[in-house]
Amino acid sequence: MTHLDVTRSIIASEALAEVITTNYEIDESVSCKLISKMLRTQDNDHYLVQAGADKYVARVYQLGQHLNRHKSDYQYEMDWLRFLHKKRLRVSYPIRRRDDNYLGLLEAPEGERYFTLFSFAQGKPMSFDDEEQLFSVGQKMADMHLISNDYEPAFERQQMDLAYLVDEPLSRLKSFWSNERDDRLDILATSGEEAKDDVLALLNNEQSTADSWGPIGGDFHPYNTHFDAQNEPSFFNFDLCGYGWRAYDIAVFLLNANLFKLSSRLSEAFFAGYYSVRPLSENEHRAVAPFLTIRRIWLTGMFATVEGVAGYTFIGPAQIDR
Repeated sequence: MTHLDVTRSIIASEALAEVITTNYEIDESVSCKLISKMLRTQDNDHYLVQAGADKYVARVYQLGQHLNRHKSDYQYEMDWLRFLHKKRLRVSYPIRRRDDNYLGLLEAPEGERYFTLFSFAQGKPMSFDDEEQLFSVGQKMADMHLISNDYEPAFERQQMDLAYLVDEPLSRLKSFWSNERDDRLDILATSGEEAKDDVLALLNNEQSTADSWGPIGGDFHPYNTHFDAQNEPSFFNFDLCGYGWRAYDIAVFLLNANLFKLSSRLSEAFFAGYYSVRPLSENEHRAVAPFLTIRRIWLTGMFATVEGVAGYTFIGPAQIDR
């Protein structure tokens, strides 16, 4: 029988429930349900975990090649979330295992995959047009930025610098694009270089603030935010966290929430909440615009998958003769 390599496997819910029962101090019977959308190979797999009346979320990370992840990257995420939880920020935090660690390892058909168990963020998804909720999200994001200035990382984490956000995505796109002289690729490349120059001019000068760079969420999103019965937000899904520019964190949320295509009062409510805790310098505020462009370029490169359930490439014309 011929042995075939596997690109992407899905861990059976029943098997993962057994692993969780073995590795965590959970007295109740454990059940799992896969809740991920199975579309893109770079997405992690998430499972809703039920243990009696308690809920958790298990994440099985994909292999680290697409984002060049290593064990320390995952350990950083666990450690930072524990720091935020201890500071009483409402985030989904990792649950301690029986071996006192927070990160486990599974032998999947395609190779070793890390996994962890998180607390469940209670509540309902935030509303896109609720000014009170947008104010609160801005406020809590600023809280997270300020509090994280005191975080001392125990693990290395890939930084969200301009090489990560622009150079690497553009390089990936150029390698996948069917026609290197395609005008659409030229627009992406030119926009990326111009946005990089704008960011460097705005943030690398004598007017820069000391905390414009630091730990950030990396993917603040309405769908990663739940509001409870008291209308208090909880944040979850910090797979893209790390060291980066705070203005980039703001741009990501504005883009994910599509605020610029909605009423201006909604973006103003968000900024009012943020400024109530951490006023942006003029340079930081102006840097949000080029970071919107940079985020779009990063996403375009991120969704350019090599292979898997989405096909040879998920974005741009496929070059199939290589």
